[in-house]
Amino acid sequence: MGTLYLIRHGQASYGEVDYDRLSTKGHEQARAVGHWLAKARVDRLYAGPLQRQQQTISIACETAGDVPAFGTLPELAEYPAFELLQHMIPRLVADDPKFALLTTQPTPRLLDDAFHTILGKWSRDEWFVEGVERVSEFVARVRTGLDRVLREAGSGARIACVTSAGPIGVAVGLTFGIPDDRMVRTSIVIRNASITEFRFRSQNFDWQPDQLSLVTFNLTAHLPEALDTAR
Repeated sequence: MGTLYLIRHGQASYGEVDYDRLSTKGHEQARAVGHWLAKARVDRLYAGPLQRQQQTISIACETAGDVPAFGTLPELAEYPAFELLQHMIPRLVADDPKFALLTTQPTPRLLDDAFHTILGKWSRDEWFVEGVERVSEFVARVRTGLDRVLREAGSGARIACVTSAGPIGVAVGLTFGIPDDRMVRTSIVIRNASITEFRFRSQNFDWQPDQLSLVTFNLTAHLPEALDTAR
């Protein structure tokens, strides 16, 4: 059996113009991941292409020291959250008067409500935008990337991938055969720099129940309490 660790990136710069970079706390979380990585004995390392994912694995590798060089796996990027907000907020405002203040007096709570409403409609494929990745395409993309990594793994390989909450939710969903919208729903609770562990059959891998098992989910034991954050 092989081992797959999926690690969420450290805290990004939520609420700032350049969201896609680690916050000060995100840097600390990445170093904590590095201390864990130094003991994990992984054979292969990967990260998604987003800046916050790349920063997390770079800092973690620098902290860990003697670990394999990491590769970039484009399929591990997050779902298109900002594109969804950009295109769907006008529709949301028109559909529900309570969101009218988004255009004049947005508050963090109202923005959160808007995001989760839009994410829910997107994940159920009720709302979509031409040219923006649909939920089924997102799930297929993540599955393709993970499938390639697992099929190429040697017997008993230990693999770690730094990604985002969405792809981790997809992996959990594929393990249990749940619908796409529940995969996205699962991702909402995944914490920054958390570790989710799977065991997989190293030969003739396919996405069948006896081929992949969830061992731990959303583990944050390697993080001090002050670094345990959801976003």
